[in-house]
Amino acid sequence: MSNPRSNGSYSYDGRLVFNGLYSTEILDPDFNLETTVEEGLKDFARGTNEEPGSGYHMLDFAERISESPDISRQIKSETEDIYGIRYQYEEWHEREVESANGDGTEYRNVRTTDSVDVYWDSPNYLFIKGNKTEARQAGSLIESKLGDYIRTREIGFASDFLLWILSQYKNGEQLGNELSAKLLSNARIEGEEDRFGRSNRVDDSTDIAKATTILMGILRGKEMAFVEGIFGMHGKFVAARIETGGRIHIKAEQDIEGSSHLERMALSVCFLKELLAVYDHWQSLPSEDKYPPVEFFKNLYEECERQGAEITFPVDDVIKRYREKGNREEYQQRQAGIAEFQ
Repeated sequence: MSNPRSNGSYSYDGRLVFNGLYSTEILDPDFNLETTVEEGLKDFARGTNEEPGSGYHMLDFAERISESPDISRQIKSETEDIYGIRYQYEEWHEREVESANGDGTEYRNVRTTDSVDVYWDSPNYLFIKGNKTEARQAGSLIESKLGDYIRTREIGFASDFLLWILSQYKNGEQLGNELSAKLLSNARIEGEEDRFGRSNRVDDSTDIAKATTILMGILRGKEMAFVEGIFGMHGKFVAARIETGGRIHIKAEQDIEGSSHLERMALSVCFLKELLAVYDHWQSLPSEDKYPPVEFFKNLYEECERQGAEITFPVDDVIKRYREKGNREEYQQRQAGIAEFQ
């Protein structure tokens, strides 16, 4: 298999959208990804309409990062164990095109090529850059080609994890040792149909923790569908949208904006690595720390009142739900005090 380093500088197609997030476990202690790809998987070659071409190659991702003068030492350190694989494929479609002699049009099979990138933070996480269809196909290919060597488990974020992010942000607390929410500006909530609709969304706010559309929706029992904002990580700032189901869109803003494709992807996979580590930590928390306390909902209620938003609905249902989820003593002791929010 040819060395992709000879193919010029690193680049990628499309936006920084990741629709496949996985935790990984190495099954074979002697597994070497580069050897498996280079010796066991075919390289890309042009195909035909009857047999479209497809193939794989390594991206030498960590090596390229280590040699880049534009990428910080911290980011280099965090990405030194990340491998990149590119699956390239072609499609043929019959289209109406201008005829060769220019006197009309004709139907001809037209070839297009595309690619899906897979990044493996060995031995913990795997990220697939691509749309939903591409990510599903790539996940199936990984299972079929590498299933004897690594076990994968798809990750989808719980809505309560996004609520926890909002709670940490509102309280000015870190998400993890190396990750924090600096500004949350966009969000969507979903739930049962009411007079405000089934879904409510706020974009480009100066602070989502003060957006009454979202706060009142939470108090009505609706759940977070996505949250978006600016996150701090290893001295860098990354703008990202985090969605339930595991879709992440890294925006071309903050330190991503104006940087090379290589630095953009380095910052993106570093952010994903930190976020999934935080999600794993959140999942392991005891219930009393995993879910927001009564004070969180009280603060939301008071914030709505400060802004003149009249709450005409009871909030005891959402308090009860999180009292049961948290299973903490203070919830049970204060059950009788729910009426103070009404």
